[in-house]
Amino acid sequence: MEVPAVDTIACENIDRAMNIEMRDHGSLPRGMKWSMYLMAREAAGMSLVQAAAQEFDRAPCQVLLASGAAVPDHMPVGENDGPIGTAALARALVAIGHTVRIVTDGAAAAPFRGLLRALGVQAEVLEIGLDDAGMQQELARAHDVFCAIERLGGNANGIIYGATGVSRAPHRANLDLLFDTARSLGKRTIGIGDGGNEIGFGKVHARLSREWPQYDYRQATPCGGGVYSVVETDVLLVANSSNLGAHAVTAGLALLRGDLSLCHTAEQEFALAHVGVGLGLIDGGSGQLRPWCDGVPPRANAAVVEIMRTIVAQSLAPAGRRAF
Repeated sequence: MEVPAVDTIACENIDRAMNIEMRDHGSLPRGMKWSMYLMAREAAGMSLVQAAAQEFDRAPCQVLLASGAAVPDHMPVGENDGPIGTAALARALVAIGHTVRIVTDGAAAAPFRGLLRALGVQAEVLEIGLDDAGMQQELARAHDVFCAIERLGGNANGIIYGATGVSRAPHRANLDLLFDTARSLGKRTIGIGDGGNEIGFGKVHARLSREWPQYDYRQATPCGGGVYSVVETDVLLVANSSNLGAHAVTAGLALLRGDLSLCHTAEQEFALAHVGVGLGLIDGGSGQLRPWCDGVPPRANAAVVEIMRTIVAQSLAPAGRRAF
């Protein structure tokens, strides 16, 4: 039996793998991941991996990835969730012919360049200022596909907040205008996130606010708008961490292209986690400089990457003959 053009079973299983919750009882929410996934899955009408990968499965074009989450003193050059996934996704996109640029804050730019060097990927890293609306509009016009990976989106009052209700507006560019402008121009947009406060979650904002109000932290946000983002993207992909969401998209691309080499690997994941430490990237789950991501140890994240790659490899393998 031939493998269908789109192996929907494989895509659904990658969706499940990227949403395995492994967080501890720390400050980050637990227990809502699958519920958020189902909201996004219903909105997409198909596997989230398939929906996101399809946006990149096109003739070579200009792709803009947005990521980075620096916080002065606490995370001076940012957390590792976002940059690692962005670099890995950039590798796959460049491999299929796309021209990739990454936009981030000046304080967070150096680690992206370091991760790209570690993977041998040629992609330009652009630094954007806090209120550079002109640059956002220019970028929206200059690119064809846009993907935010662990990048905060504004709430109903247009303010970006961390997961516990602390405003990040004083030191991080709000890229709502970039994604809203891109959509108004008919460009395709993707949001990859894990907490509800990232670009893309506007697609499920009403349900998220209604079903999980305790993690909106409306009382904690000075403006009263909560942390959940109202910024929509054409595709919203929810994962246990945004890195794993980006890795899942590379697996989806590998399925669509029939090319296992596009998959991120466990070895790359483990190595990049440690490269990130050398670049100053922080584990957002603990606030520590360590190779964990959102409180999950690197071997566990690498294991999930290996599972996703195995799903692709098994899907692409020639059908074996029956032994009887």
